[in-house]
Amino acid sequence: MRASFHILSRMEQVKERVFQTFSRSPHKGEIFEGNLKKLLAVMDKLTAEDVKLDKSLLNGPHSAPVTYVEILEHPKYTINMFVLRPESKLPLHDHPLMHGICKVVCGKVIIRNFSLTEESSALRLDRVLTVKEPERIVTDKDPAVLLTPSKGNIHEIQAIEGGAAFVDVLAPPYMSEIEGVGPRPCNYFKEVGENQGYTELVKIEKVPEYWTDVSPYLGP
Repeated sequence: MRASFHILSRMEQVKERVFQTFSRSPHKGEIFEGNLKKLLAVMDKLTAEDVKLDKSLLNGPHSAPVTYVEILEHPKYTINMFVLRPESKLPLHDHPLMHGICKVVCGKVIIRNFSLTEESSALRLDRVLTVKEPERIVTDKDPAVLLTPSKGNIHEIQAIEGGAAFVDVLAPPYMSEIEGVGPRPCNYFKEVGENQGYTELVKIEKVPEYWTDVSPYLGP
């Protein structure tokens, strides 16, 4: 009797690699780094077809500037997709003590990243000192972009030259518990100037011009 094998789709491979990478703590060390490298290699190949992107969301008649597509929610991580209308953006925000992987699957975005001088500073302070990284233009042909608890942890993502979509992996997820702090927040920031050679950011209330609608995930 011939054995039956299920060949995993690329998105199923991503889900498997995300589980292997982020389901156990801590998110550091040789084993973690090896798993992360394998995850990035799979995500680098991810396409709009792999996630069955509904391209009508890119320019369709939506009131919200951004559409949120939930792919997978897990206590240790999340996988989601964001669809940005032309020139819309995810405003400057942080990822407290988190890793994040962003893979553009359609269109072109500009990413503005800021690296923290201290990993936990945004949890304790309303004003933080950062290193402003060079702006990056990223398309669906480019590799996935990685952020860590310090490197590139605060960023803004804006669609340029039309609509765009990207898959977003975050670990641990927002609102998961940070010992001694409580639920993991998403803080918004604005740039206020230079301070002793660093770029200073200040926390602000949620940006009024940013909100999302939702759409179902159509892929595997």
